[in-house]
Amino acid sequence: MDNEEVNEEYLRSLFKNVRVHVDDHLTSGHIYDEDAYITFGCFLAGIHHKFRKLLELLLLRQEEMHRKKNYDHIDDTVIPLLLKLLWSQIHEPVFQWFECWFFKIVRLDSRHRFRLFGQFHKKMVFFFKTTHRYYYDIIECFFARYDMNSVVPPDIFTKLNLVQGTNKKVVLDATNPLKFSIVISFQRCLINIGSTHSYKAILDEPTDKPKRVEDFKKSIRYLTIASLCLPSVGDTYLQLAKIYQNTGKLSSYLFELVRGSLVRIPSKYALKGLKGLILIPDFPERKLLMKKLKKSLSKHPKGKRLLFENRIILQLLTTLEHIMVPALSSVSYTPDRWLLRDHLQAAVSEHHLGHTNAILEILATMMGFFDFMFTNEEGKEQRRKLKYVNLSKCQVSFLDFSFDFIVSVIDVVVKPAWQKNVENFQYLAIIRLLICWIKSYRSILQYAHRHRKFCTSLASLLNDLMNSPLNYPKCLSNHRPRRTYYFEEDIMFREFSCINFALTDFNDDLVYNSPNMVNNIIGCPLSTEKGSLKEEGILRIKAIIFSGMKFLEKMTPILNGTSANIPST
Repeated sequence: MDNEEVNEEYLRSLFKNVRVHVDDHLTSGHIYDEDAYITFGCFLAGIHHKFRKLLELLLLRQEEMHRKKNYDHIDDTVIPLLLKLLWSQIHEPVFQWFECWFFKIVRLDSRHRFRLFGQFHKKMVFFFKTTHRYYYDIIECFFARYDMNSVVPPDIFTKLNLVQGTNKKVVLDATNPLKFSIVISFQRCLINIGSTHSYKAILDEPTDKPKRVEDFKKSIRYLTIASLCLPSVGDTYLQLAKIYQNTGKLSSYLFELVRGSLVRIPSKYALKGLKGLILIPDFPERKLLMKKLKKSLSKHPKGKRLLFENRIILQLLTTLEHIMVPALSSVSYTPDRWLLRDHLQAAVSEHHLGHTNAILEILATMMGFFDFMFTNEEGKEQRRKLKYVNLSKCQVSFLDFSFDFIVSVIDVVVKPAWQKNVENFQYLAIIRLLICWIKSYRSILQYAHRHRKFCTSLASLLNDLMNSPLNYPKCLSNHRPRRTYYFEEDIMFREFSCINFALTDFNDDLVYNSPNMVNNIIGCPLSTEKGSLKEEGILRIKAIIFSGMKFLEKMTPILNGTSANIPST
């Protein structure tokens, strides 16, 4: 192996051969026996040893190329691919085998179930610990060999309980070509550990009762750290989407699916799933989702007992189908017309309290859905520059629905409650997200300027913001406000393509020009720079006033002095 070129083709061929042996073990009826499982464990240990040696060989080769300044020969995709294939071709298939065994057990009567579950659980936990330790050892290896403080927020190392040693390290800064390979590999280990914990959460109790989000807290912790490390990688959000799908938190499921699809490095599985949900009425996962949502209505014909998030999602998906496939929709959903936007405001009015985070997620999901209504031929730049008059009928119909919802959210959720909840970031984050989305697309900006109800609602909210005691001193700036670190929603929507990859209503020069920049962008500034929740809220107010006024100023010629009252300065 020392003299072989290790590239993508080599790795895929190698793992294909190993997978055959893994499948042979897993499909053998003898593997349930203790001796056979011990043999399988020895086989896995051999695989782990082999690929750890290969990993170290690849690291040495890359470091040698770096020392010799032979940068063109550094392949920054090989090590991340190795770690990705380790999971998809070895560890995940074994967890899936455990999952099949688990569901066979939980269908048994209680006496047999608990006896067999003990045998199952012992083997599963041992495999879980082995897998977890394997990836964590690799993380420790990276941390011991490389100084990543310039490219990975040091706060992440603290969260992972990694302790700095005294050994000399290879410094990975912005100029070091090794940084891509190592940072992506570091994150891949975090994703794999998070996925490992996710399977354990599913398999840890001898019951098939629905899981709660709390059951996956360790998995969510690692996946959240992975998203902080590299928010541009969609696989992290895909794994989070699976968790929320398993727990029935469908607003978060769709949001994470959108996030995994609309980043710089999207997950192909998230893309496939989201396209199916939006564009293919007969897509199996869509039919299953709609069935789950409708089932929750069965106790009351008007869905009074339906959770707020699920009610809005059902309306969103039903409306989407009504727009995209009107013939099918008219047949399937005429009896349930209450599901459409006629009842949206009532749903928001009745159930928004305590659900502001879900509203924020649903708004982002709507934005993602709209993005998928463009044709594949239209690139990102073309989509952003497209004029309103060039939108399709379906796109305009969806914007009609979306802005009706947005107006309801502003009038019913944000306007009455933002001031007494200024320390709750979601209320003002909703407006920040909306304005940044609108200005990211020429077509949406032109549409929004013509939507009088939206303009009126926004103008009324801006008046409230400007006249609030929190907006002190009461003056309008010609510049975006400054801050020294990202807020919660900035982190939540980093690399989200629907807003051109960032919320841009602040001047963030101080964030990026700071020596502490890598921590600032994950919301972990120096303690001396950290503001209170109220202070952060006040800065949000100033950002919204600035960007909102810019929007309304450009709207004036279109309205020709009609209904929207532009706040006076």
